[in-house]
Amino acid sequence: MAPEMDRRQVLRGAAVVTAGTATAGMLQATTAHADPTPAGGAGRDRAADLIIHNGRVLVLDRRFRKAEAVAIRDGRVLAVGSDRDVRRHKGPRTELLDAGGGTVLPGINDSHVHLASQGLSVPPFNINVDTATIEELVAVVRTAASEAPAPDSWIRGRGWQELRLPRPPVAADLDPVSGDHPVVLGDFSGHATAVNSIVLRLAGITRDTVPPPGGVIDKDAAGEPTGVLRESAAGLVSRIVPPFTREERSQGIDAGIKVLHAMGVTSTTEPGINLETLALYAEKARSGALPLRLTALLGSGRGPQSLRDVLAEYEPLRDVDPRTLRVAGVKVFADGIPRFRTAWMNEPYLNGANGSLTIDGASPDEQLANLHEMIKMAVQADLQIGTHACGDATTDATVAGYIKAGGRHWRRADLRHYVIHCNFPSARTLRTMARHDIGANLNAEILYLQGRVLEPIIGRELTEYQWPYRSALQAGVQVTSGSDAPVVPPHWLRGVMTAMLREGANGGVAGTAERIGLADALATYTRLGAWQDHAEHWKGTLEHGNVADICIVDGDMVGRDPHGFDDLHVTTTLVGGRVVYERPDAAARPAAATAAAAPAAFLRSGGSTSHNCADGDKCCCQLSDEILG
Repeated sequence: MAPEMDRRQVLRGAAVVTAGTATAGMLQATTAHADPTPAGGAGRDRAADLIIHNGRVLVLDRRFRKAEAVAIRDGRVLAVGSDRDVRRHKGPRTELLDAGGGTVLPGINDSHVHLASQGLSVPPFNINVDTATIEELVAVVRTAASEAPAPDSWIRGRGWQELRLPRPPVAADLDPVSGDHPVVLGDFSGHATAVNSIVLRLAGITRDTVPPPGGVIDKDAAGEPTGVLRESAAGLVSRIVPPFTREERSQGIDAGIKVLHAMGVTSTTEPGINLETLALYAEKARSGALPLRLTALLGSGRGPQSLRDVLAEYEPLRDVDPRTLRVAGVKVFADGIPRFRTAWMNEPYLNGANGSLTIDGASPDEQLANLHEMIKMAVQADLQIGTHACGDATTDATVAGYIKAGGRHWRRADLRHYVIHCNFPSARTLRTMARHDIGANLNAEILYLQGRVLEPIIGRELTEYQWPYRSALQAGVQVTSGSDAPVVPPHWLRGVMTAMLREGANGGVAGTAERIGLADALATYTRLGAWQDHAEHWKGTLEHGNVADICIVDGDMVGRDPHGFDDLHVTTTLVGGRVVYERPDAAARPAAATAAAAPAAFLRSGGSTSHNCADGDKCCCQLSDEILG
């Protein structure tokens, strides 16, 4: 009989996983069958490869069943139940993994992550310009210019905060210290960019430049551009910034995967990627170097023509297991964010503005028509759609577009469109979404960092209602949770805590009426994420036959006050039954500091440093630096 092994022994021994073997485990196509075995033990042909025991197992099915152990064979769940029953599947080669009394869960499905840009969001790829003063920010740029490899090389940075600084950094601040270097600095939200005069000149931006729909070019008292570009106006600059090399992007993906594994994430959706990035993912998947499950939404651009071009060039993936990498559909980017009052609202913000769509069009009516045309094009191509819609007016318009495009056959098509962010959906809209199987992708981790900070912008009522988990679930909407990492770290434990308590980082409570229970909160990160991926029959729960994607947490979540979830750590992550992450020195070190997790600077910063959004698309609602600052 094989000796019992602790987590570290498993990691070192037969269950040690490389990127290739992890993917090999994920590619198993057959379903394991846990046939009854004699009391004397499992036969050699029925034995488990691995048994996880001494834990509180949460199956995460609709009945919220609990168990004590899980048996795994060929990358799938062979059996789940009591320690005694599961050990009947132990054979001479079965390894034992001690969960240490912790909680054993299905692998976390973070349904909104910018993986391709995650590892590129920190030095050396971007300098961190999250500073308290303009003088400090200028000093960071001065240092970067002095250390640049060439006299005219680009300086890229991320993180400045308009609420922390007395004002945005402008070209007049950057010009004296940047020399001949073009400088482009993204703000904390990914919805604003500050550049120096060299970049304004290279981009051809003058006082007469007309911003694209939904965009804003900040100007001084004399009518000259200051160097601050908001929303779609930042695209005037992003198109001339030299792209990262293929090797740099590959390194960023690998680093991002390490971050996700350290957080217990085994499946993710990346919204808005381009075809070059998709090709890079496919290459990794074919070579066994993509040890997680990735659902991709292609970027659609800003209007029907850009989407038409994407669909014409896209070719379905070949020789790639769809359970490793799958293109589900497209992402449509429809409006801005509440923080900048650029999310399109039915009722005005407290300053009287309503925001607007960011879709191409010379008028609001033309923008709305183009939004609906993009939706129609995607539906006709049998593609799922995830639409960034923060404002309630945008959500209404998006849902109406989904229903119109789906016609009478929407249920048969089963495309499972969803609204990304969906900050303020009305009760009526939620009921409509439920009737038409339209999902809502909400952001509990961002809610934790945001708390009540937007109350002076959106008012008390919407502050209490924002990201209405309870209302959406009670209406029958399929609700998923996404971190929007690296906007905020993929800290799903904090997300579950926030969905249950509605407490922000500063202690303010944002809407007790929208609190939900543990079972519902965990489901948004597991079973419901699988629904969004059309994968509920093979992942998302620890039921017999499902893939053995597993996250182990070092404490009992069921018996703990949710306030304590933020103190828990992921100790082990398995993908396809293989260990891809183990927390080193688990008893002494916080999860965010683990050497294996990812670039240390990313984790030390709370995941909010210098986010470079994927493929020209804005990142959505980055708020961590604003709150922590």
